[in-house]
Amino acid sequence: MIDYTTLKHSSDGMPTWDAYLGIILKLATNKPLWTADELKTAAVNELDLPDELRNKEYNSKYMGNVAKNRAGFALSDLKIAGYLHSPKRGEYEITQLGKNAWKKYGLNLTRAVVHEEPLYKQHQTKLVKAKNTNSDASESLNSFSEELIQD
Repeated sequence: MIDYTTLKHSSDGMPTWDAYLGIILKLATNKPLWTADELKTAAVNELDLPDELRNKEYNSKYMGNVAKNRAGFALSDLKIAGYLHSPKRGEYEITQLGKNAWKKYGLNLTRAVVHEEPLYKQHQTKLVKAKNTNSDASESLNSFSEELIQD
């Protein structure tokens, strides 16, 4: 078990999403294939969280358990960066890049390291382009609509 107080955490003591990065990579090395729920649950169980933090829920019924949700954010970034591969929806396996990162950083893997990976940067660039494309299309549609209204 990992002492959760040694990890980066928010003001209420709950580990932040990026505190789960190294934990999930560590777990992913233990077996070849995981479901998303198995990985998130195992990551939360890896921590010596008190019950009040382990069972903490968001106010919204759609968000669920805070700790598992934060582990889910870490899982997503690890996949985007290429540390994990998803052969099928909801299934994950560690990649060679992920194994190398685990060997190099262990539990000290940070958001900054993950966000410097070329695949992560490509993903961010695609998001910016998509946002700009959608914004341009929206502006064109608005001006087109205004012209129709005036006519």
